[in-house]
Order: sequence, then structure tokens, then C-alpha cells
Amino acid sequence: MSSWYRDDLAWIHHTGFSEFSESAAPWLIETLPRGLVVDVGCGSGVLARELVRAGFGVLGIDASPSMIALARETAPNARFETGTFANANIPPCSAVVAIGEVLNYGRRDELPAFFERVAKSARMLVFDIAERGSYPAHDEVRTGGDDWSVIAIKDSDGERLTRRVLTFREIGGRTQRDEEVHTLELYDRDDVTGMLRAAGFGVRTRRSYGARRLPAGHTVYIAAQKQG
Repeated sequence: MSSWYRDDLAWIHHTGFSEFSESAAPWLIETLPRGLVVDVGCGSGVLARELVRAGFGVLGIDASPSMIALARETAPNARFETGTFANANIPPCSAVVAIGEVLNYGRRDELPAFFERVAKSARMLVFDIAERGSYPAHDEVRTGGDDWSVIAIKDSDGERLTRRVLTFREIGGRTQRDEEVHTLELYDRDDVTGMLRAAGFGVRTRRSYGARRLPAGHTVYIAAQKQG
């Protein structure tokens, strides 16, 4: 079972941070080839819901059982499985997507095999990653809603990011507190591009999902099967 996005953080992420998936969805709907989309790191199913509404079939995969439970409620007409990008079975499909730093929750040496599996099954792969140097050495962000709050303490050496996440959630008049530590590997753009090309993809990069611009140091990759 994943130690990331347990019940409280999964619920808070769904309640307070779904805007990213919602705002990325229109561009993805226009860009992805029609058919089955495998949504790796699907979270609480917000993107899956929008894709299903647009006529796509969706298989969502996430390492967090808490996220998968929310996703089944959010997008009941999609299918969901528990897994990571490193071990997920990718069935024949039109496209694979992994939005929201999903591939940063792994290791560099896991990427080539993932790209090769996707290349055997899909026509297109779309994902975003945080690159080296994209985070300051130290940062602290506090945010919240009516019945929840989050403190995210971030430390980076330029090659990795450690994110300590403290959550506070009001349930039945009591404050429930939890803490998670997420470690993300940051990647080099030329290295990632080289791995994609070695897997047989043509590669384009951009700074946004349509109108949804990413923070500095974050890049969207569009990897498509070469024609002919």
C-alpha cells in the first residue's frame, strides 16, 4: 500500500486541488486520439470524469488506494486499478497520460522501461515533469478551506525534492492531523527526451496544457508514435 495520499490528503487534494486536472482537460480532450486513455496517476478521477464525458474510454491507475476509492465515486463509468507507473500493465490503447508530476514519484532508471511499454501499446504519451532546479532550496506554503488546512514544507538540492505535508481536517468537531513525506526525483529535459526517442517516439514539449500554464521548471511532453 502506498504511503502517499492516504485518506486525509487524498480527500483534501480532491476537495481543494482539482482545478489543475479540470483546467488541463479541455486541451487534452482536443489533443488525444480517440479511444481508450490510460490515466496513470489518476488521483481522484477528475480528469477521468472529464474524458468520459467527452466520449473516451478510461482506465485509471494510481498508487493510492484512497485516491482510487475517490476516483470510483468521481468517475463511475471509468475503470480503475491500483498501481504505479513502474509496475502498471498498459493495455492496447490510444493514449497514456500522466499529469501532475506523476513520473517524478519514481526513479530515473524506471523511465526507459515505462516508455518502452507505452510505445508498444499506445499511439501517444502525454505527461508533465518537474525538472532539475525547478524548486528553491527551501519553501513553505500554507493553504486551506472551511474544514481543512495544509502546510507543505519543501526542500530541494536541485536533483530531488522532499515535500513534508502536514494536513489538518475537521471531522465531527474534532481536528484530525496527519503527516506525509513525499520524495520526488527531478529530471533533465534532454535526458528525458533522449529516453523517449530511444523508445521510438517523436517528441514535442510545451509549457502548458492549453490555457493552463505550468510553473517555471515544469514541462509538458507530447510523445507520439513516428509515422511510416
